Amino acid sequence: MKNRSEQLVSELGRKIVTGEFIVGEILPKVEELSEIYGVSRTVIRESLRSLSTMGLVRSNQRAGTVVLQRSEWQWWNLDVLTWVLEDENNRDFLLHLTEIRMGLEPVAAALAAKRATNQDLDKIGDAFNRLKQAIGDEKAWASADYDFHESILQASYNDLMINTIKTLRKALVSSREKTLKAIKDYPESPYDTPTIEALDRHRFIYEAIMVRDEDLAYLKMKDLIRRVKSILENIYDNHS
Repeated sequence: MKNRSEQLVSELGRKIVTGEFIVGEILPKVEELSEIYGVSRTVIRESLRSLSTMGLVRSNQRAGTVVLQRSEWQWWNLDVLTWVLEDENNRDFLLHLTEIRMGLEPVAAALAAKRATNQDLDKIGDAFNRLKQAIGDEKAWASADYDFHESILQASYNDLMINTIKTLRKALVSSREKTLKAIKDYPESPYDTPTIEALDRHRFIYEAIMVRDEDLAYLKMKDLIRRVKSILENIYDNHS
């Protein structure tokens, strides 16, 4: 159960990320916000401090509290990610996430090809075998697919990359739910589905890592994510 300060952070945060409060806008004064939301000035100040740590606003006595540029936002904050995902008008956000994946996951695959231990290779192989067995079963495929990418990520042994991609995946799961309506009439899904074609795309990555071919692992992971990006671009074009 959220306390009143946390509830207010959510209310104001959503209004900022959805554009109800636009970039550069000066928010009402503490006294006004206190009256509007029926809370004490202390609660208002606590809430504004929380929004400030997220990079959404900046406060000072002379200028008041101003909404900051989107480039200032702490995008890896899960509250910020959640609010952005809830914005029906932010249809490009999933595309932006995919572009970040394209920059990171191929590197993770190349590092896995170089650094994976025999135990890591066994985990990647086990996940791939589960993918083979999951053809036609979306639930089993989703689980095996997550484990496949996760095992490759862990084998990169790059803690910063592991943490960043994990955060992205949480957002991607939510994004997938938000975009199902947009893609239901589209012949291709941007998400990996339990088909032979999808299995082959994963097979190429798997085989490259098994023979420790860093360049090939990089290219095959990039091919997979580039396909996702291409399909998303077509979906957005068709629903604009």
